[in-house]
Amino acid sequence: MKSSIQSQVQNMEIQADFGYALATFEQPPNKSDYIQSFTADYIRRHALFSDVNRYTNIIWNFMRFCPPSEVTFEGLDAVCMFTSLSFFIDDQSDHDDLAYLERYQTLINGLRLPETLSEQALFELLQHAKKLSQLHKISSDPFRQHLLNYVAAQRWERNLLNMGQACFTVEDYQRYRPDAIALLPYLALLKLAENIDDSQFNPLQRSRLLFMEQLATRIAYLDNDLYSWRSEQNEPTALNLVKVFKENLALSWEESFQRVYAFRNATVERYLQNREEALNEDNTVELRRYIELIECAITGNFEAMKQLKLHKLRYELSLSL
Repeated sequence: MKSSIQSQVQNMEIQADFGYALATFEQPPNKSDYIQSFTADYIRRHALFSDVNRYTNIIWNFMRFCPPSEVTFEGLDAVCMFTSLSFFIDDQSDHDDLAYLERYQTLINGLRLPETLSEQALFELLQHAKKLSQLHKISSDPFRQHLLNYVAAQRWERNLLNMGQACFTVEDYQRYRPDAIALLPYLALLKLAENIDDSQFNPLQRSRLLFMEQLATRIAYLDNDLYSWRSEQNEPTALNLVKVFKENLALSWEESFQRVYAFRNATVERYLQNREEALNEDNTVELRRYIELIECAITGNFEAMKQLKLHKLRYELSLSL
């Protein structure tokens, strides 16, 4: 059993570039340094984490891969703020008090002013998104809606866990997980920052691109689950598709791992097929730029997972039971 899983993991390592032939970029040194400086300042000003250096390093490992290398500094500011806040929200999961998530929702909806330091951090992000919206004459509503969906998914998950329902059905897990991973608000924010307007595409193109974003989100959460399941398998409140398959379908850990791995590969193939069809229909600069954002999010997430494993910062790839 152990050797079979190691073989699967080694196959993932061999396909370090996903075998996707997707866009992969790393920020140039000046922007990489800027990410570290901005993130550290943002974390300190709003007291998001006690260990500033650790979280600065974690977020830097995400940010130096995820956005395209041509991203503007305004775009880096926006995504650094959002990524820092998403880690803050994620790392509050062990706390029973979820009132802060409800306050975040009312703040995002413009129904109250910030009171706590983390709310000030969120307000700064919302104001930055508003400025970008005015600058590029693009609505920030899609970003706000995806952000609300993300916070709502976090509340739903933790309320369920607080009621002692640690075992999710496969259907429930796959329904809530795309919003909980935070990739959709990330893409919406980056499109806003980089002046990529959905309205320039016809309805059929917009529908296809939306579907590609959904596939990208699925790929990202499957990669996250494949990397982190070993560290989460003995945590009663950990939510991971490998664990969900095992508990719902009465599979072994090995069988469940293989099921999720095959699901990830099939999702990648479906994404590639849709990308090829989209580019065959209309291979324009605007479309390629849009697709580049999506693919940087996919491969950037995967590269970040590898870096976090390498430096033992957050997740570790599963090598044994």
